[in-house]
Amino acid sequence: MDTVLLECRGLTKAFGATRAIGDVSFTARAGRVLALVGENGAGKSTLMNMIAGSVAPDRGEVAVGGEPLRGGPAAHAAAGIAMVHQELSLFPNLTVAENVLLGREPRGWLGIDDGRLVRRVGALLDDLELDIAPSAPVSRLSPGQRQLVEIAKAVAVAPRVLILDEPTSSLENPQVDLLYRITRRLTDGGAAVVLVSHRLDELFRFCDDVVVLRGGVKVAESRMSDVTRDGLISAMVGRDVTQLYPPRGRGDGTPVAGLRGVSGDGLHDVTFTARAGAIAGVAGLEGHGQALVAEILAGARAPRAGTVTIDGNPVRLRSPRAAVGRGIGYVPPERRTEGLLFGLGVDENVTVVAGRAVNGGWLRRPKREAAAVDRVVRRLRLTASSQRQPVSELSGGNQQKTLFGRWMLHPALRVLVLNDPTRGVDVGARAEIYGLLRELADRGVAIVLVSTDMQELLGLADEITVMYDGRVTGVLDGASATEEQVMRLAVGEAA
Repeated sequence: MDTVLLECRGLTKAFGATRAIGDVSFTARAGRVLALVGENGAGKSTLMNMIAGSVAPDRGEVAVGGEPLRGGPAAHAAAGIAMVHQELSLFPNLTVAENVLLGREPRGWLGIDDGRLVRRVGALLDDLELDIAPSAPVSRLSPGQRQLVEIAKAVAVAPRVLILDEPTSSLENPQVDLLYRITRRLTDGGAAVVLVSHRLDELFRFCDDVVVLRGGVKVAESRMSDVTRDGLISAMVGRDVTQLYPPRGRGDGTPVAGLRGVSGDGLHDVTFTARAGAIAGVAGLEGHGQALVAEILAGARAPRAGTVTIDGNPVRLRSPRAAVGRGIGYVPPERRTEGLLFGLGVDENVTVVAGRAVNGGWLRRPKREAAAVDRVVRRLRLTASSQRQPVSELSGGNQQKTLFGRWMLHPALRVLVLNDPTRGVDVGARAEIYGLLRELADRGVAIVLVSTDMQELLGLADEITVMYDGRVTGVLDGASATEEQVMRLAVGEAA
């Protein structure tokens, strides 16, 4: 089975004076998974939207089964193209079944036949091995479950071509395994799958072929078996990135901040320590308390019992502002809604915390601010048209760099708490962020890294605390820990 299903022929698209895609051609074949990769801003989203029909190309065409497509999303969907977007489209006030068959509900004499609707979606979920009730309101599902429902919604139309945009960004390892089985069932049935992901291990596991974009043009196309990890990274970023994870540091081990016997909101007697000069990883399956640890340390949530400690002394952090005053910075998981000020530019986002220190007082000194922001932009290789460009116009990787840059300017930063800091961030930006984290740790900052990316934890953390059901089940040395050891602790078993 090697039939060409999807063809992109000379696709070109510009937005004003900015070229997003330039003369891109490639094919996706039946029975195979194609990786579409590149840095943030490389043109992947524009290309996917042209394939799905929601963006019209200036030149070129998309063909399915040899037939060029005309029209918008409806015409492309009728040709068998389905797409799962990174930003989910589910309605939280509807049930799983209502979302999966929205607009295609079975009907009887009196309208929608709810019984048939639930049975049909229930059979689909069972077939896909999804342990989710079809009658459950989407609002009650975890982010990972919502992602899987979105995928089930796309599979329900029996697509010939399925496009998956960062489908594992909210999934835990067992859910990633399930997605792998779903994609292989689709390809075994003759479909073509196009996968966009920044997680290299998943690309090499899932994909048969790869297309690399850089700067809106195709720079490489090959079978996945013919490329190496380092070669793929270099093709994506246009430079050698010989080591994604920097060498581990030598922190002095001095406790800086932590939790002591914290309980409540699903936590049970949690004790945790962040040490100067070290990266402390926190691992666990989704919903088992690791995000709560980050929020409590960052002052975004108060513990119901137990204490937060700084330098071994109990403190009360009544708000994130109070935590900042104690030298604790926070990078939340949702940069759009919790981290960045989307109506402001790069400069104001970077200086919002440390403006007084940058200016040497309350009076603004534009030249000093501009020089400080310029240092951040250069250090992180942050791509923006100017310091005043609104962060809403930046790629996801550059938005995340802006958020990190904010804490580079904090004059008294002692602890940096990170909750899934590289979700949806390309490998080039990850390398820059990882280097910055180790640089901060080498300066004596205690780094707390909560992450759903197992390889990230194993590659960066000096120590990994694993949680299950709101409890700490073990602490592993980061340099010697294995994925199996972490997963055993994450499901409540002994390491």
